[in-house]
Amino acid sequence: VEAVASATRQREELRRAQELLSRLEGERRVHDELDRAFSDLRTELNFQLRPELSDLASRFLGELTDGRYAELELDDQYNLIVLEDGVPKPVISGGEEDLSNLVLRLAISQMIADRSGQNFSLLVLDEVFGSLDVARRQNVVDLLRRVGDRFEQVILITHIEGVKDELDHVVLVDYDDQAGTSRVRQRELTVPDVERLEAGEPAVA
Repeated sequence: VEAVASATRQREELRRAQELLSRLEGERRVHDELDRAFSDLRTELNFQLRPELSDLASRFLGELTDGRYAELELDDQYNLIVLEDGVPKPVISGGEEDLSNLVLRLAISQMIADRSGQNFSLLVLDEVFGSLDVARRQNVVDLLRRVGDRFEQVILITHIEGVKDELDHVVLVDYDDQAGTSRVRQRELTVPDVERLEAGEPAVA
């Protein structure tokens, strides 16, 4: 009797295990199908977005380089390729690479803002001027003002002294070696700053 009861229990346990296995296999098939679907969707979105992103970044690059470079492409891995007269430039300088990365960041940010239908509240750029000459630094500031309608506030972090005179608000951070503390102070607005703000131009800090 005990042997029969034990065999019955084992058959029941086997049945439940088989049901569980069948359910898990079904869930795995659904998961695999969803994974393939999302992978196809990512591929399709990348295929659609990459040309648009390249065009937007190219326009920004043309503005920052005064038309010297007006075309930038992204390969399948989203690596940057700068074109000169329609031909990929095999070697680019550190400054040109920094500019390319900057325009790609701006293009992505603007595309997200455009597609979401609302402005970004904040855009933060850290040390984007270091390898640029004076003219291109000015071009960056000018471009940030032009795209200011997409970003409510733009914050630039930089050690380049010559840039701060072109900004609307400047917060200076000094480190006191003796005290081991940092001191934060704000530069007073200049007359050009006030005129720009009164004219409704976007503020760049």
